[in-house]
Amino acid sequence: MDQGKSITLQNVRKAWGETVSLRGIDLEILAGQFTAILGPSGCGKSTSLRVIAGLEDVTSGRVLIGDQDVTAMSPAQRNLSMVFQSYALFPHLSVAENIVFGLKVARMQRQERLARLAEVAELLELTPYLDRKPAALSGGQQQRVALGRAVVSRRPVCLMDEPLSNLDARLRDEMRREIRKLQQALGFTMVYVTHDQTEAITMADQVVLMNQGQIEQVATPQQIYAAPATPFAARFIGTPPMNLLPPSAFGALLDKRSEGVQIGVRPEVLSEDRHGAFAATVRSAEFLGADTLVELDANGAPLLAKLAGNRSVLPGEELRFSVAPSDIHVFDVASNGRLDDPALVARIAGAQA
Repeated sequence: MDQGKSITLQNVRKAWGETVSLRGIDLEILAGQFTAILGPSGCGKSTSLRVIAGLEDVTSGRVLIGDQDVTAMSPAQRNLSMVFQSYALFPHLSVAENIVFGLKVARMQRQERLARLAEVAELLELTPYLDRKPAALSGGQQQRVALGRAVVSRRPVCLMDEPLSNLDARLRDEMRREIRKLQQALGFTMVYVTHDQTEAITMADQVVLMNQGQIEQVATPQQIYAAPATPFAARFIGTPPMNLLPPSAFGALLDKRSEGVQIGVRPEVLSEDRHGAFAATVRSAEFLGADTLVELDANGAPLLAKLAGNRSVLPGEELRFSVAPSDIHVFDVASNGRLDDPALVARIAGAQA
């Protein structure tokens, strides 16, 4: 396997007439890194991938792979492989023939083809199925064949566009681990497009969160969860999503100096504490087994709290909470960005500013 290559997008814009899909994207993907491009439908994530692949021309800006400007190059010239949502396997060919099809077209010697096939089949646990046709395989096995066909070429960059969306939940979990293990074993650069935050945060070294044709945040999964850069990032990452509250939700803890901000608190960090400074009234509760998700009213603002599964609450009951300062996030409404305000955080946490 060739070593992975870096990918750079420089001020990339993509428009179709009045419709703008990418609004000046700047992105650096390190060689050998697993990067997930994450976001809701229509945010520009698949367009970004297609621009890297050369399947879409850019309206302006540059695309580099390694130190080479590939902006004007065709997909074939960019030396990368792709895996799509549809597996696109040849139904009349065996698993082995599907995997090595590209090598055969490239006129690779048979002995080398067979050696690469054996290596990839063992890595993906496909060796017992090499003589089968795709119709005789499960969905997960078919996806492994599509992966095998992509990586057998040993190209330094592999692009994946929602490859697991056709699988059921159990197979998706299994294939997430398989893909990550494969990328780490072979060392290629992976760019993986998904709308599923679980896929992104469990697989990726770096998450690129997109919204309306722009990048909201680029960070490790841990960083984007612990320190979201915008209210959108705060709400998109995490299940259930972060509470974004007006200062009025905290009552007497805050004063007029707090206007113009939103305060973010994740449901799972609210710690029930009868001496806590933050009070809210129960509206309803949903038992989820290990957890109970409680919907509350905090001075007129909706609030979610995740409590232990054995905690029973009643509508109208008042609960009090404490929150660690490190779990409080402050966002400026005007700039739509994160604020560093230790005094405000201290007041929210019920401490002396």
